[in-house]
Amino acid sequence: MRRIPMILIVLAALLIAGGCGQFGQKYQADTSNADTATGRNKVITTQKFDEATQKKYGCTAPEEFKSEGRGHTSDVNEKVDYKHNPPHSGSHYQVPLDWGLYDTEQREVEWVHNLEHGHIVMLYKGLSNDEKNDLLDAARINPYHLLVMPRKKNPKDGVYYVAWTHQIYCKTPNKAALQYMVTEYRDQGPELFTTDMSKSESGT
Repeated sequence: MRRIPMILIVLAALLIAGGCGQFGQKYQADTSNADTATGRNKVITTQKFDEATQKKYGCTAPEEFKSEGRGHTSDVNEKVDYKHNPPHSGSHYQVPLDWGLYDTEQREVEWVHNLEHGHIVMLYKGLSNDEKNDLLDAARINPYHLLVMPRKKNPKDGVYYVAWTHQIYCKTPNKAALQYMVTEYRDQGPELFTTDMSKSESGT
């Protein structure tokens, strides 16, 4: 009988413990095929995220920040003092969230771990129903390793598109901003896991 190398067992355990590659609570799609289900190969828009687009949607140019560290905590209720709002890096809970679309605000100590894994987190506040639907519809086109959720602590109304040590803010949702973040920063985190452990929804 062939032995399974110990390193493969360890890697599999880490992937399962990390909760990566699973669908979030509200994502719905054809899950018969991984690429179809995640939409990872779909282009959200061909519109360029140039100065004209940034001006039209009230967006900042892409910002880059110095890392605030990568420490882990075993207490999901531990309060972490992030220097930047919203956080783009820093200490976080040892298990990340399932990626997907959330109706309610989630703990930042959890989704900061998602950033470390190269996920893109979209945090919104003060959007109209139409704007919220536009944001969610854009995310559904290519939801792979995306998290979308409301967040009351955002400094301004609008949307913050956040990756590990990178951020774009837009007053109104913009597909070009999301496509830029996906193209430039998705799966570029310092602790990268891309293997899909599940092809079905993990929540209700």
